[in-house]
Amino acid sequence: MLPREAKERLLGQRGLVVWLYGLSGSGKSTLAHLLEHALHAEGRFTVTLDGDNVRTGLNQNLGFSDDDRRENIRRVAEVAKLFAQSGVVTIASFITPKNDLRSLARDILGDDD
Repeated sequence: MLPREAKERLLGQRGLVVWLYGLSGSGKSTLAHLLEHALHAEGRFTVTLDGDNVRTGLNQNLGFSDDDRRENIRRVAEVAKLFAQSGVVTIASFITPKNDLRSLARDILGDDD
């Protein structure tokens, strides 16, 4: 497997995760898409993960129980980490209402992403 540094060098950018959270309807997805367009205009390679594109595929088998919400965030954080490790600026836009869920995502992503 190629090291992260080689992928980042190829893309000319450092992979990282920007995690946007807030209440339903607070504008997270709108902000994520604006950020994605702004970064794209600057020549950055990005991907946006949000409830709409994740729950219709990767997490289509999850509901909205506490356990399913936790699994949703866990999976998303793992995918975001993979993108970041590949040199991609990853924008994650999820409700993430509880401190323990934000801590879970932070623990998975680590300090480097």
